[in-house]
Amino acid sequence: MLSLFRSAPARFALIAFSLFFACSWVTRLALLIAARHDITWDASLAVALFIGVGYDAAAGVFAAFPWLLLGVIAPVRWLQSRAGKILVLCLMTVCAGILIFIATAEWFFWDEFGARFNFIAVDYLVFTQEVWGNIKESYPMALILSGIATMAGILVWRMNRRRWFSWATDGITRWPDRGGWFIAGLAVPTLIVLLVKQSSIPAFANQYHGELAKNGCWSFLAAAKQMELDYEKWYLKLPLDEALVAAKQQLVTVDAPATSPDLHDLHRSIKGRGLEHPWNVILVCMESMSTDYMSYGGNKAGLTPNLDRLARESVFFENLYATGTRTVRGMEALTLTLPPTPGQAIIYRPEGIDLTTTFAPFLERGYDCAFFYGGNGSFDYMNRYFSTSGCRIMDVKAWGKNDVTFKTSWGACDEDLFRKTIAEADIDHAVGKPFHFFCMTTSNHRPYDFPEGRIDIHSHDRKSAVKYADWAVGNLIEEARKRPWFNDTLFVIVADHCASKTLTALCSQIDVMPTVFGLLNWNYQTLGYGHDLLAPSAASLPGRALVSNYQKIALLRDEGIAILKPNRKHSSYACNMTTGDVSPIDHLASSKLVHDATVLYQSASWLFVSGKLKNTAPAPTPAKY
Repeated sequence: MLSLFRSAPARFALIAFSLFFACSWVTRLALLIAARHDITWDASLAVALFIGVGYDAAAGVFAAFPWLLLGVIAPVRWLQSRAGKILVLCLMTVCAGILIFIATAEWFFWDEFGARFNFIAVDYLVFTQEVWGNIKESYPMALILSGIATMAGILVWRMNRRRWFSWATDGITRWPDRGGWFIAGLAVPTLIVLLVKQSSIPAFANQYHGELAKNGCWSFLAAAKQMELDYEKWYLKLPLDEALVAAKQQLVTVDAPATSPDLHDLHRSIKGRGLEHPWNVILVCMESMSTDYMSYGGNKAGLTPNLDRLARESVFFENLYATGTRTVRGMEALTLTLPPTPGQAIIYRPEGIDLTTTFAPFLERGYDCAFFYGGNGSFDYMNRYFSTSGCRIMDVKAWGKNDVTFKTSWGACDEDLFRKTIAEADIDHAVGKPFHFFCMTTSNHRPYDFPEGRIDIHSHDRKSAVKYADWAVGNLIEEARKRPWFNDTLFVIVADHCASKTLTALCSQIDVMPTVFGLLNWNYQTLGYGHDLLAPSAASLPGRALVSNYQKIALLRDEGIAILKPNRKHSSYACNMTTGDVSPIDHLASSKLVHDATVLYQSASWLFVSGKLKNTAPAPTPAKY
């Protein structure tokens, strides 16, 4: 077998391939140990690991190509010289260090998300400033990087002691051999790109098996390539007209009749239940909050006394689910009130600008709309999205120097955010301007750091951050209570992601703002799919939540959940909403669920792709004071 690798380019490539393959398998075994309580120890696990061999080999070919190229173009005498040997050792040490770094990053990513590199990892690489700052604050990076460098150095030293590199430079260096291997080095990766697709990994009953079948580097590049998923190409679909008719049937109610009989017009006309209230609205989108932290959800640690009190004193959605696992998904649901179409959130996409959002009814009534964020709103393209929706951008760059008293890499602490919000509300009230503010918090995010002296927990972990975030919300309400505009203001508090619960009807984030408009008694038109859960007709509507995790999109109802997957696949289960357990569902119920899920997601995707969501009216110029 080694006779095939008699030339120097082939030998360099084999060394690099072997190093990559070994690191990939060590990583997989480490993740296997980390997931030992979640995987199923059966034949399907063996299949997943076998598939993983193939993906490691495919990715390893690309890792080997630069070394093959070095063997092709570098003069043999120079490679055998002292300077050449030193360069090879240095380059291999860097290569080993990168592989060990990737393996380490995969371990921490798995610990955080229970998955190999995916869209989230791609996002984090794009927005390096916030993420790198967060990593430095969360982990002892100096120690970790020093350890990685040391391990890489020892590994290459051992390889050199075993004369691996001397064996490579002693290979045949005739130009016919070099040329042949260079052609092979181009042909084999090309074939792999054409033939090997991550979507070919079978759907395992245990999702961890599917993740273990992947290669981290390959998975990362696949995610970068597929930031958006074409619904028409990848998912179950009906004839378009049939889907639109069914969508109207699901969305139209007595309180929200169709605006037009036109099949391709999904607008509904919402009728208020009395005189309109010109109230202010402050919406607080809380980072990573969940019912699991509240006493309502069974938590006995007393982490959210303010939210628990507000829940008792407010309209409280006790069965409300987030539409996704990222902040931009929550923002999308709250401002577009649409199902989460597959791929990246609409906010993230280049076409996600100048859309008709929930800010439109406020702007039509002369409200000052603003987006408040304690960090850099360029992250996840939030500023782009909110500014083209008619909002003033009040991220930290628009704040004064004294507005920030404490910050992490993600931005100013929550109390600074709310202090700035109140200050802007005071300005609006002083000139007689109603306002609608969208506030995005950051403190309940790793590294879980916040000002001292606010709560009785001194550690800096998720639980303490939750308690501080709760304190900041309570402080917001108490400070606002002192203002003359307090009694004319609705405060809406909702989590950005993590499934959380609120009215007993099963619902999701897309129903929040329609319910707010119902409280305001406003007349308006909407393309959103959310329902006013306080409307008279709400009691007759089936409870439902729309959820996603990038590629999988689902409709959850009391009778079960239908999950739509790429390659037009789907599955349905009955759900125990208390334990989270799932079980097979009968064919009739499954067919109905899958049909309704297809109708909602296909029509929502069509609205976006066809440009129906575009706001054709000129965007109002955000107010300035």
